[in-house]
Amino acid sequence: LPYMRLADIYLMYAEAITAGYNSANAKDPSFSKSAVDAINVIRDRAGVGHVAAQFIGDPVEFMKEVRRERAVELSFEGHRFNDLRRWLLLIEQPYTLKTAAEFDRAAPLNTALDPKLNRVVNYRERVILQRQFTQKHYWLPLKRADVNIYPQFSQNPGW
Repeated sequence: LPYMRLADIYLMYAEAITAGYNSANAKDPSFSKSAVDAINVIRDRAGVGHVAAQFIGDPVEFMKEVRRERAVELSFEGHRFNDLRRWLLLIEQPYTLKTAAEFDRAAPLNTALDPKLNRVVNYRERVILQRQFTQKHYWLPLKRADVNIYPQFSQNPGW
């Protein structure tokens, strides 16, 4: 089983370069790609367009795009909870909401028809649940046996 995918490496690189150099166009001296180039490698493999110019000029907006790209590229791989903790967004909306996507088709789904006729209409999201995360969820609890070894060694806040 692979522990890490190349796409994850590129995404971590883009995040680190943007945070370290405060620019989406910056690059590490030992690597030829900028943060934007790293994201575009992933997007090229998927056959989608490059990062829009409106996100490249501002590092805050570019980080939103990196977060979105991580959510799409690494979906169902178990990274999201740790990503949200690292970005300190775990207790912020809309990240606490779990939603269902519901929609209808414009025409009956039929492979003989033109695929353009099978477009999505009446798209709607329905909230399934709201996660009740608090500040304590930014920390993991320590084992009680470890905490009890020394009186000065206390449990993480909230646990």
